[in-house]
Amino acid sequence: MSRLPFDPLDPPTEPPPDCVLPTLWRIAHTLHQLHQPDDDNRCACGAHHPCAHRRASLRALLEASGIRLPVPRTDLFDLWRGILLAEPADRGVPPAEGRE
Repeated sequence: MSRLPFDPLDPPTEPPPDCVLPTLWRIAHTLHQLHQPDDDNRCACGAHHPCAHRRASLRALLEASGIRLPVPRTDLFDLWRGILLAEPADRGVPPAEGRE
């Protein structure tokens, strides 16, 4: 079994030197950071951790690293939906009040 080029629990923010798809790495890393577990093993999106978005982020990090895996078609959806669903306070997203 080969070693991963990154720690799946704490991947680096910047793509590793051998990364073949750095833009995908950055998108996947963002998703990975947004879907962190809390003390009750719940994800930031409210699902049981690891949620589908977190799993999609790990597969995308592998793909960006040049490691090919069979990937479910739902992964692209989970990748983008996971980024859009999580709104941590530190992202500077204004409150939903007044939006219509």
